[in-house]
Amino acid sequence: MDTLAHYRLLEQIGAGGLGDVFRARDTKVGRTVAIKIVPDAIAGDPDARARLVADARLAASVSHPNVATLFEVGEDQGHLFLAIEFVPGEPLRQVIGGRPLHPRRAVEIAVQIADALAEAHAAGVRHLDLSPDTIVLTPKGTAKLLDLGLSAWTAGGRARTAAAVRLASEGQTELTTASYLSPEQALGGTVDDRSDLFSLGAVLFEMLTGRPAFAGATPTDQALGVMQAPAPPPGRLNPGVPAELDPIVERALAKTPDARYASAAAMAADLRSVAAVLDIRSGDSAPPSLVPAVAQRSWWPVVLALLVILALAAGLWWWLSG
Repeated sequence: MDTLAHYRLLEQIGAGGLGDVFRARDTKVGRTVAIKIVPDAIAGDPDARARLVADARLAASVSHPNVATLFEVGEDQGHLFLAIEFVPGEPLRQVIGGRPLHPRRAVEIAVQIADALAEAHAAGVRHLDLSPDTIVLTPKGTAKLLDLGLSAWTAGGRARTAAAVRLASEGQTELTTASYLSPEQALGGTVDDRSDLFSLGAVLFEMLTGRPAFAGATPTDQALGVMQAPAPPPGRLNPGVPAELDPIVERALAKTPDARYASAAAMAADLRSVAAVLDIRSGDSAPPSLVPAVAQRSWWPVVLALLVILALAAGLWWWLSG
């Protein structure tokens, strides 16, 4: 199969819970996209198909520069497919590579993802599978959130569900998944927007320290850590972490949703405040509130112009009075 609807399939680039993934060319608008061809087990089940289409259409309503946009839910040649923004770059897990990122860079990535979550939550969409595997950094350094609103259908989302209800035996649940579960997910309880904020806190912890917030030899060990063990302050593991970040991570990783940030926007605001402090310390910039605008420009041209006007007025008065 070389084409699907108005998309020319170029190469297979992956596979997952939503089927084979192809890099493709949208011949209508000339852009590169990722095409996910939905497996027959989902597309051929009327109930599952209806749920997937509803989830995808809701996800497609979110438009944000830090979200991989879902352009279309379509069908052609008997195949149900999703057309999604193709995001070149490296997964955040690969960028971290077991080493801490520069704190300022980690904060910038966290701000971008928090902004994306704020937009999604406002539209009634949650991610619920947020991890370094579902964040890609583009060659220009932009963070992009993948698979927004589709956690019920992705391999990572299913692994989280399996971990939560303890249906999978050891080794069947991905080790990279359980560490980012919120406690309510691990317990199989009710989730809300704040579950995504816990996962973002876990991602930020890992960016700052180079290691998961809740390590363990097995997924069960990781899930138990999520539910019971407090994560250490990032600054304890990495002395290079600014002290201002420890309370932000601690609040995001609170065991109960009520103790976390009330919204992604609130978390983003705190992170931006820390970013401003770090910029001042590094000498890169200063917040406008600390440097009045009048002090940033010279008043000599204005003063000189006023002196000239006063001199001309005085000369005119002397000439008229004489």
